[in-house]
Amino acid sequence: MNELVSSNAALLISATFILAAAALVIAIILIYRLNRLSKPFAAMAEMYDNAGTRESLSRLLEGVDENREFLKKQSDRISAITEALNDFYCGMGLIRYNAFDDIGGNQSYSLCLLTPGRDGFILSSLVARNSARGYSIEVNNGAPSRELSDEEGQALQEAINSLKN
Repeated sequence: MNELVSSNAALLISATFILAAAALVIAIILIYRLNRLSKPFAAMAEMYDNAGTRESLSRLLEGVDENREFLKKQSDRISAITEALNDFYCGMGLIRYNAFDDIGGNQSYSLCLLTPGRDGFILSSLVARNSARGYSIEVNNGAPSRELSDEEGQALQEAINSLKN
């Protein structure tokens, strides 16, 4: 046995140093992680040292209650905003076209604006050489209040499709 140890002494010493170095690295990593984990609790520990157990717990619970109240208010605000968004026009369809043969450049248009509930309106402007006419059509739940021209129908369909995106 002595022969085995003496013949492999250099190898055994090297292996011992490698294991010691690995243990040192692991210890440093663990100390670093432990310090990182303890930082959030340092303020609580300081409060405990200064005020005592009951006062510290009371302050921490007050903070929890304040956070709960704050989150409730934010939730209520988000709900109100979400509710209000139902009345905003967020669907749009625009079709430009030539309403008359003697006018070029797609000067006429039909514009449809819809809320998420598919309520809104269609505005059409027909431009001729010497005049322009405007029309509006109410839309309730995706259904127009009167029969639509081809262009108005396309504008309505584009607005409905834009709501799906």
